[in-house]
Amino acid sequence: MSSRSHLIRMLVVAVLWGGVAVPASAQPHDQHDHLTPTARRLNESFADPDVQQWIARFESEGRAIYDSRFDILDLMALKPGVDVADIGAGSGFLSRLMAQRVGPGGTVYAVDIAPSMVEHIDETAKAMELDNVTALLGDPRSPRLAESSVDVVFIADSYHHFEFPMEMLAEIKKALRPDGLFLLIDYERVEGQSADFVLNMVRAGKDTFTREIVEAGFELVEEVDMLEEQYVLKFRSR
Repeated sequence: MSSRSHLIRMLVVAVLWGGVAVPASAQPHDQHDHLTPTARRLNESFADPDVQQWIARFESEGRAIYDSRFDILDLMALKPGVDVADIGAGSGFLSRLMAQRVGPGGTVYAVDIAPSMVEHIDETAKAMELDNVTALLGDPRSPRLAESSVDVVFIADSYHHFEFPMEMLAEIKKALRPDGLFLLIDYERVEGQSADFVLNMVRAGKDTFTREIVEAGFELVEEVDMLEEQYVLKFRSR
């Protein structure tokens, strides 16, 4: 083969690799372009959120997570001495309830990307004398948890906000101890059925999120029928 022919062949291969010929499985998973414009704007708003506004939203009767908070805690089967990560903790109301269940021998890491939320969680925990709550400022790529530091990871209505899901999942996998529990709650997203705010905010449906998590090294253990508009999935670290 002439050097000219070889060059042409290499250029063709490069064009195919950089274009539509690349299979989906070979493309990077952690590009934040998959976020909808609405979700991207919402993520940006968390840089400096109105804390009181979000407290009112998160901790109000009628919100499914709040109304089912004790059933969710039961599902995690928390016991004294267990270490938990509440990723996307928001106002921290569930983190505080977790702390009461794991007792002084356990630790609850309340992780959020909004500095003002993390400050609120820290101040509220201290006011309630919950010394086993550690408020952590995460970032879009990592919850900043130490390796093998937790027995349970809980993520509610936050996974769909992840801009770099595969990087976050890799960090979560490192943080979970062997056979650790990963409990995920997120919105059902079905074209033609889900509410507009879900279609605009949530980037993908349950099957896609499940596939991402399994590919990251987790095993789907169970789907729990608990909430009307959200699904509840239990995974174990492999």
